[in-house]
Amino acid sequence: MKSFKRACLGSTAYALAVVMGAAVAVPAVATVATAQDYTSGGIVGTVVDANGNPVSGASVTLRSQAQGFSRNLSTDANGSFRATLLPQGSYDVTISAPGFADMSDTVAIRVGGLSNYTFNAVEASDTETIVVTGTAVQQLQFQQTTSGLNVDVEDLVATLPVGRNIESIIQFAPTVVASDNDFRSVGGGGAGATAVGGASAAENAFYVNGLNITNFDTYLGGATVPFDFYQTVEVKNGGYPAEFGRATGGVINAVTKSGTNEFEFGIHGNWSPDALRSDSPDTYLSRNSLDENEAMDLILEAGGPIIPDRLFFYGLYQFRDTSNSNASIANGTFDVTESDDPFFGLKLDGYLTDNHHFELTYFDTTRETTMSSYAFDGVDTVGTDVIGTTVYENGGPSYVAKYTGNLTDNFTISAAYGVSEDRHSELASNPNAPYVVDQRSGTAVRVGPQTSGNNDFNETRREFYRIDGDVFFDFMGSHHLRIGYENERLSMEHELARTGGADWRAYTVSASTASIYGLPEGSEIIRSTVGRFGGSVEGENQAFYIQDSWDVTDRLNLQIGVRNDHFLLENLIGEVPVDLDNNWGARVGFNYDVFGDSGTRLYGSYGRYYIPPALNMSFRGADLFVREYFELLSLNTTTGEFVLGDVRTTNNSGVAALGASACPDGAISPAGTTSCLIYGNGSQEPAISKTSRDLRATYEDEFSIGIDHDLNDDWTIGARATWRTLGDVSEDVAIDDAIIRYCQDNGIAGCEDIWFGDYQYVIMNPGEAIDVYTRDPLPGQSERTIIHLTEEQLNLPTAERDYAALELSFERAFDGVWGLRGSYVWSTSYGNYEGTVLSDNGQDDAGTTILYDHPGLTDNAYGYLPNHRRHQFKVWGSYQLLDDLLVGGNLSVTSPRLYGCRGLHPTEASSAAYGASSWYCQGVASRRSSEFESDWETRLDLSARYAVPMGDNRGDLILRADVFNVLGLEAGVDYNENGDTSAGTPDPNYGAVRYYQSPRSVRIGFDWTF
Repeated sequence: MKSFKRACLGSTAYALAVVMGAAVAVPAVATVATAQDYTSGGIVGTVVDANGNPVSGASVTLRSQAQGFSRNLSTDANGSFRATLLPQGSYDVTISAPGFADMSDTVAIRVGGLSNYTFNAVEASDTETIVVTGTAVQQLQFQQTTSGLNVDVEDLVATLPVGRNIESIIQFAPTVVASDNDFRSVGGGGAGATAVGGASAAENAFYVNGLNITNFDTYLGGATVPFDFYQTVEVKNGGYPAEFGRATGGVINAVTKSGTNEFEFGIHGNWSPDALRSDSPDTYLSRNSLDENEAMDLILEAGGPIIPDRLFFYGLYQFRDTSNSNASIANGTFDVTESDDPFFGLKLDGYLTDNHHFELTYFDTTRETTMSSYAFDGVDTVGTDVIGTTVYENGGPSYVAKYTGNLTDNFTISAAYGVSEDRHSELASNPNAPYVVDQRSGTAVRVGPQTSGNNDFNETRREFYRIDGDVFFDFMGSHHLRIGYENERLSMEHELARTGGADWRAYTVSASTASIYGLPEGSEIIRSTVGRFGGSVEGENQAFYIQDSWDVTDRLNLQIGVRNDHFLLENLIGEVPVDLDNNWGARVGFNYDVFGDSGTRLYGSYGRYYIPPALNMSFRGADLFVREYFELLSLNTTTGEFVLGDVRTTNNSGVAALGASACPDGAISPAGTTSCLIYGNGSQEPAISKTSRDLRATYEDEFSIGIDHDLNDDWTIGARATWRTLGDVSEDVAIDDAIIRYCQDNGIAGCEDIWFGDYQYVIMNPGEAIDVYTRDPLPGQSERTIIHLTEEQLNLPTAERDYAALELSFERAFDGVWGLRGSYVWSTSYGNYEGTVLSDNGQDDAGTTILYDHPGLTDNAYGYLPNHRRHQFKVWGSYQLLDDLLVGGNLSVTSPRLYGCRGLHPTEASSAAYGASSWYCQGVASRRSSEFESDWETRLDLSARYAVPMGDNRGDLILRADVFNVLGLEAGVDYNENGDTSAGTPDPNYGAVRYYQSPRSVRIGFDWTF
């Protein structure tokens, strides 16, 4: 019988585990980062004699076990050698030196940094053997400041229970918490939308083989990649060097599989049956007890040499079939979503010579998910006929080509070019039927045949090129200098319109709103919202960086770098409202070998990180957004048909009474009213008046210090303290009220006839005075002019967010019997600004959320932010129970999210017009995070892997079983924070659970490799 160690992990994964020892999974407190690019790593080695003295002039040869190419090196006066920009994997090392026996060993190189090894030379006179084996001793990595996690995905799947998506991998890293449920779309957009290091879920950057696949529309997650295509995933949660940018949260850097000199084939199957899945408790939104969820996939993969030692291929094809249903009380529908489009990917690697490496990666995740909706009575009766269909279009093709050349021993160059396409479209089957919601009872319920509120067409394309150079030289120590430039051109076609031309929402008049609408308490009104947005927009991001890894002594390494980012954003007619250049970000750090034995490392870093403006800012550049309020005479809750009465508005309600000419085309209601609340009239605002004159890009400063220590050959522990603080923040602000105050202060009459209903939004840095062009000429003037709006006129607080964390981590390296890793994080995230998106209302308009639209929306906003979790415990490991049976476990415990109470603003009409969006409930102030909290979330997942005896030449067959949330716990993880309805009445569901943690589920699978 073959041992489990060979069969379970096949020809690749377990071999790496044996070779790498402690490096099977790099310590969670401090992974990799020193002048290595997105797809390669390197090695630093030191050859010493029995007394620890350096052996200079030794000849060193590195040979890739997988692809056969070699690097020839020699040790310097300090006995050291270094090789960089090497593909990850296992390498044979042979060392020859005069007077010493020849040495050989195997080392492992991981993506993103330098693996450190010491080689102990044996004098030739002391041995009768020609070759001494097993001389390499791996040390802590002393040339990095990055923290986070680096995992081999094949190892992870082979030993632990893990979800088949990038988000499940990211969750293993310290400081990472799950994002708000509203940021995970039905169609699969926002892949990996997690919150890292106290930032919002829309502040991360995602890379695959150097290709940036971040969603630049909203910055929520990245494009989907076939899960089995991943080889390694690296999560950088802080301290990353200058070559990494465009993120104020984390950087998720993945590398795909490649072919080797051995032909390898694999068949993998996964089945998650609904029959083995439990149900979450019902909520006021959904009857979870009626849900059904099932997923199946079959993956075929193959790799090998086209020309041995020179050209290799790897390919993957994934058949998919998923079906999920949800009984929505809020929508009055039983929704069944189905998708069966396949995924596929291809990787080619070529070596013109050992020193010239070419790569080409292609993958396609184009897919459609169809949601069929059936009538649902909110209890247990589901209709038999489809009443509406919504199609979600996602994914697209992506490719990246890269060249790496070792031109000399001291100079290496790399260049890359790639394109990533993606879609996030939502299309209703009947675009002409309006979406109607009945909220008269206090609970919002959809009525009528329309099941989708919008038709949303969204396609994106990113094209990039990049060039980097690595130079090695000696000057007051050893230097590894990396210089690079990158340019990416972004284009997006995004068009959104309300189905039926407008959506409708019915309310009951409350005591607090009776005077606003001129109706007695208990009367009924209905609100119409017309919305048409978007078109085609483009943008461009450029970056130049330089980073020096300086070995000052054999115990002290300094990281000194700087990055300059340039962000440019066009509007819908090709003008440039946002041009942010000279965004200089320093990246400096140190690493110190405390005792000189490479067993204890003290390190620290400072970095300034900038994030580009999302293209969503220009998508919202020519809005037609109009609201009207009417007396409701009748509403048929079956057909959705209604009868309107008089328009209900007064001048102090935030609903402006206008003449007929002030209503844009398409805004006139069926009743023919000429009274509108206008948030946008559909015309493109000139670029000149869209931004403040001294606008600065959003950035964050990070300070960290940490220590790692090897207790022995098996155990490593570490600690890291981090503080992150926001600097400038760019957000859109409605400045109409400020302009009116400016006019009053300067004796200009008539401004209120132009600036009303949020006519002019400006992208600015909140909390500061600004100089800005007016959208229209001031009364009595013939041209637009620059005006100075003071802090008092704007009346906005500075955006603030401070995050502090202490990470404690340990690792017990897998030794063939058992391994264990874990981390604990104490953290706090406090301020008045969550980030570029807003969990309070699930708004993903990155950089243009409602938060700073009006001063009243910021009242009482200081508090613990939505991604604040005081405590996080994460522990995972595996145990060789029998020779052919391996069991694994993953435990995660997270402390609660804190909530306040949101409702109508009692005194500021412009904020009250946003509905339940202010930190007031029934007119009483409620500070953010001050009212109640969610449950502690505990999740225990278990797995088993059994190696089936197959006999010779039949391959290796592994049977897998994973049980997620084994204990069946039902923690509430997302709650209704609205104490008021949009009409001002108390919300009966305030404090109620919206979503529970994922229920118990089982996944069964197999891996057959040969």
